[in-house]
Amino acid sequence: MLLAQNIDSDIIDNRTNESDFKSYKYRWLVLILFMFAGAMTQIIWVTYGVIVDETAAFFGVSEIAILVLALVFMIAYVPVNFIACWVIDKFGLKWGTGVGVILTGVFGFLRVIAIITKSYTLLIIFQILTAIGQPFVLNSFTKLASAWFPEKEKTLASGLGTMSMLLGVLIAFLVPPLLVQKIGADLAISWVTWSFGIVAFISMILYLIFVRDKPPTPPNEYSERSKTLAIKGTKSMFKKRDFSLLFVIFLLGFGSFNAISAVIDVIFSYPINDPRPGIIGSLIVGGGIIGAIVISALSDHFRKRRLFIIIAMGAGTILLPLFYFINIDVSRYITSFFSGFFLISLLPVGLTFAAEMTHPLPEETSNGLMMWIGQVSGIVLLGCIMLTEALNANFIYINFIIMTVLFATATILAFLMKDLDAHVIKTS
Repeated sequence: MLLAQNIDSDIIDNRTNESDFKSYKYRWLVLILFMFAGAMTQIIWVTYGVIVDETAAFFGVSEIAILVLALVFMIAYVPVNFIACWVIDKFGLKWGTGVGVILTGVFGFLRVIAIITKSYTLLIIFQILTAIGQPFVLNSFTKLASAWFPEKEKTLASGLGTMSMLLGVLIAFLVPPLLVQKIGADLAISWVTWSFGIVAFISMILYLIFVRDKPPTPPNEYSERSKTLAIKGTKSMFKKRDFSLLFVIFLLGFGSFNAISAVIDVIFSYPINDPRPGIIGSLIVGGGIIGAIVISALSDHFRKRRLFIIIAMGAGTILLPLFYFINIDVSRYITSFFSGFFLISLLPVGLTFAAEMTHPLPEETSNGLMMWIGQVSGIVLLGCIMLTEALNANFIYINFIIMTVLFATATILAFLMKDLDAHVIKTS
């Protein structure tokens, strides 16, 4: 309670008195707690994604059953996304997002019961319940930026929220395979499930104690503007040609990252306990973190969005076949890094552009739609990879040919869009 009182004092004492709009130091604590929540949803999503063989052996199930643990996150996103947008818009930032934080914290922790009992049935149940919470967390970052941050920091706040998701994936790619090597598969699987579950639960407690819906005084005029509710806003968004084009680009491009990141351990057929899937995944995400920071900064500096979306999709067209077909470790590592650098940067740039071109409609709606279509296409592409693996793994390469064609198509569509200067951003 004393800590909370001190924070209240800090909020009041750090107002900016020269303006009707005030920013508070407390915004950084709120952002950090949202970042923890965002990272945990991704960690739980891909906990077993690079140790598929080991986890299948631990539970005595097939590789396909372990891949389903990641697939349910994509499947759940499809129907829950629109509910999450409505809940966040209706009940506000803290409790709208809090639904997802609670589901992540409680059921992310309860996965340890499945580990203790070696029950795959319990694991998939808890995984599904955690997956239901994901859209409530991931759809909130643009609303958080608008509610708590001044105009000049909104892009930074949204970018840091996006970075937390990537950091979560990076941790899930790095930690499990390293532990498998050092302490053995069974102990490593138990350790990561316990550790990730405890951190998720602690993150939930801190969120519920310290996160607030909005500051006493708004940080910018945009945060106080009345907005169209999610359903009405969705209809009007698709009347904008460039938004529709960007929507299709996310369908073609973002879905590929979702699918590949979930099955790295399978698509290259590395032997059990091999660290290379973890290295590849880490390089993709590490490159993505750097690329998202660099390219987002360049995009803001030059006030260009379309140009960098073209670069991202063009890079995907070139790098994706190199990533799969050149079977040399060093080459694959380099390609992995630059694939992440260019492709993952689509996320912050694309989400920002979607919000800008549909202003003043709710940020969580445009954000949610783009994330949603990425999940839908991810389900389809991941399903194709899983089906190929089940029927004849020698033909997995066909999936990469198809994804390369999709990236080439997305590049053409990006050329058809107009850039940011063609979209009037009303601020009053």
